[in-house]
Amino acid sequence: MKRAGPIVFALLHVLAGAWTLEAQVPDTLRSDQEGVLVRGRIVDLTTQRAVPNVSVRLLDLNTDGRIAWEGMSDSTGVFQGPRLSPSLYGVETEALGYSELFHAVDISGYGVADLAIELSPDALELEPLVVVTRRRSRLELAGFFRRRDRGFGHSLTREEIEARQPGFVSDLVRTMPGVTVAPGVMGGGGVLRMRGGCIPDVILDGVRLNQPVALDDILTVADVEGIEVYSGSTSPVEYSHSSCGTVLAWTRDPGRSGGSPWSWKRAGAAAGFLLLGFLLTG
Repeated sequence: MKRAGPIVFALLHVLAGAWTLEAQVPDTLRSDQEGVLVRGRIVDLTTQRAVPNVSVRLLDLNTDGRIAWEGMSDSTGVFQGPRLSPSLYGVETEALGYSELFHAVDISGYGVADLAIELSPDALELEPLVVVTRRRSRLELAGFFRRRDRGFGHSLTREEIEARQPGFVSDLVRTMPGVTVAPGVMGGGGVLRMRGGCIPDVILDGVRLNQPVALDDILTVADVEGIEVYSGSTSPVEYSHSSCGTVLAWTRDPGRSGGSPWSWKRAGAAAGFLLLGFLLTG
């Protein structure tokens, strides 16, 4: 097999959903493990047109070249692999009428790795090109996984939320140790309470909401990307303002499928809670 030169890296940001994926491949890791979702698009180096039906293989170079995943690019030149554990991988492609490609790619951390692959036609003596971009998820940017790795509190990722199939946001936390949900008033959502009956702080996308807050009144299950619950002194320092505990709720990344937009109705409900808290404390 002909091997190309060293890999070329470019630090670019590509929005999720920029390419239409015809085939989805399930993740190979549990959601509580590190991993990077690998996907890419293959184009002709000279025309920049999509190259379909390209055979793509991801080889784990730290395990004697074991094939971690193999598949084909679709009609738009797009392929999507699994979520890979940290390692050094070889990206190998074969396509009729194009030079073979092999490049090493270092995969680590969380989020998405987008591979932009340009193949040169066999008739031209041009080096193929691979560009790797990384998009960090909202949870990663918010420090969700860093806190999760420390083992304090309880948390749920989007994948874990979908596996539970809850009807309401409060259902996500009512089974967590030390957490209860008090019945709502006049049909409203229930208010979270920690051990002893105290009301924890509620942080929505980094913004503190005045107590009491009923998550079911301002969020649906489809809106939530991740949720964290901490009791007492285990609350993160940057969000710790109460000896009772802290609930951190993170909404889904903009542009991702699923989830409802932040509607005026829910914005009004949140504003109502803030006003009520102001009147009660005033």
